[in-house]
This record gives sequence, structure tokens and C-alpha cells, in this order.
Amino acid sequence: MWRLVSLSLLLVAGCGVYSLSGGGGLPGHIDSVAILPLDNRTTQFTLTQELTQALLDNIPGRLGLRPADEGSADSILRGEITRYDDRAVNYQPDPEGPVIFQRRVDITISIEIYDVREEQVLWSSRALSASGEYQPDQGQSETDGRFLAIDNLIQLIIDGAQSQW
Repeated sequence: MWRLVSLSLLLVAGCGVYSLSGGGGLPGHIDSVAILPLDNRTTQFTLTQELTQALLDNIPGRLGLRPADEGSADSILRGEITRYDDRAVNYQPDPEGPVIFQRRVDITISIEIYDVREEQVLWSSRALSASGEYQPDQGQSETDGRFLAIDNLIQLIIDGAQSQW
């Protein structure tokens, strides 16, 4: 019985080693982030503003960081939108033209979080992709799919940043 109690106490004590302090997986000295507008190599010109705004609205709070300008930030999030695609994924051929039931927006970005003090990349992905599906026959638009894809990209960035512990 004593061994069981000792083993239980040891296991419980060991659980305290892991934490998400200091910005959720980022080094403890990282308290702020500057989010730079993403470069855009696609023909979807509104995507720069939409994705950058989503990053500003979500990344600082969800990573436990405060927003800052580039000159005073502990870290910098920067990147480039490299691909945008909107394609039919579920349709039915018809002599008068295909009937489209479902479409998918795919967005690919290259992104990194840079540690200003240590002058090193904390996390990066050269081809981070996310999708958002929508149903035109139910009144949904490409914009709906695009914002779903952006939400999914935000989650992938947060997951990636938090995995760095």
C-alpha cells in the first residue's frame, strides 16, 4: 500500500513540470508580438488585410502575448501568402453546365515567429495550408470559405507556436 501511495505522489508531482507559462510554449522572455502585414503572391488582394487582421485579433490573446509595434516587440510574426485556390469539390455534370454542390478555398502561407532578443526563429512553416469549404447551392459564398480557411490557418499557427516547448 505504501508503494502505491508513494508512486501516486510521484506521478502527481511530476505532472507539475509541464506548463504553458510565458506565452504558451514560447520562451519566458517573450511577452509581446508584432504582427507584420503578410506579403501576398496571389491575385486575391483583399487576403492580405483579411489574414493580417485575423492574426492581430487572435494571435496575441491566444498565445498570452500583448500586441506591440515592431520596434518594441519581443517577437515578430511575419510571412507571405503563397497560394490561393477556390475549386469545386462536389458537383454533378449537366448539359447546361455543372451543378456545384460544394467548393473549397485553399490558402497556403509561409510564416515564422522570430525572437528579437535571441535573433532566432522560434517557429516556422514554409508551406502551412488550410481549407474552408462552402456550399453555393445553400447561399454560401467564396467569402465564407475564405474566412473558414483563415480561421483554420490561425489555429495551425497557434498549435505550431505552442508546440515549441
